[in-house]
Amino acid sequence: MHSIALYNLKGGVGKTTTAVNLAYLASQQKKSTVLWDWDPQAASTWYLSGAYGPHKNKSIQLLQQKKPVGSLEIKTPYPRLSLIPADLSLRKADIALELTKSPRRLFHRLIEPISEYASFVFHDCPPSLSPSVEYLLCCSDIVLVPVIPSPLSIRAVDEVVAFFNSKNKKPKKMLGFFNQVDLRRGIHKDALANADKLAINMLETWVPYNSAAEKMSKKQAPLVSYAKSGSALAAYNKLWKELKTELKAL
Repeated sequence: MHSIALYNLKGGVGKTTTAVNLAYLASQQKKSTVLWDWDPQAASTWYLSGAYGPHKNKSIQLLQQKKPVGSLEIKTPYPRLSLIPADLSLRKADIALELTKSPRRLFHRLIEPISEYASFVFHDCPPSLSPSVEYLLCCSDIVLVPVIPSPLSIRAVDEVVAFFNSKNKKPKKMLGFFNQVDLRRGIHKDALANADKLAINMLETWVPYNSAAEKMSKKQAPLVSYAKSGSALAAYNKLWKELKTELKAL
């Protein structure tokens, strides 16, 4: 099983949008795929489970070891794609971990049952660098970082890289890609031209700013599940292809 964490310290960079679309594309490869929502805002959960209403069990119960992962996992409207939903209870994730003797071992134990049947698991992480997020990133095969080509977004990436460089335990591999790119803006064009100077390796694929992606909220569905054409659709397909190449190289 391959695990991919979608993460950025800065919010509003398209992390959830990317997670939902990549998870859908993975499931279309006839591979069982799980999207695990760790963000208390539960945006991925809202995209994929709106037709089912709120789930019965609170997500924090996983970290409190009161419920097995399977008790929360739900089917989505899409074959081979399931969801482990989030809710506001996850705001207490770090409090729950403080009561755990070995948080890293807990995360491995939570993820292990999924590996028995899933080929891919995508983690939609909250925009923070709390202990729970740190453990989750270090348990993933690849940490994929959406980066808006602007100084504040790039600064957030620099801070995360510096943080992990100071740690003994760090993610296996961190890769970035430019998201919400508007080539009409000079600052965006400059960032793309200087991608090799960033603190992390950047994928070649970049995703344009596109109103079609915003319509995902209205449709409550992955863009790649209904779009027939368009620059965003092409970019997500290219991004998934490039990510698969990186996973095979692990």
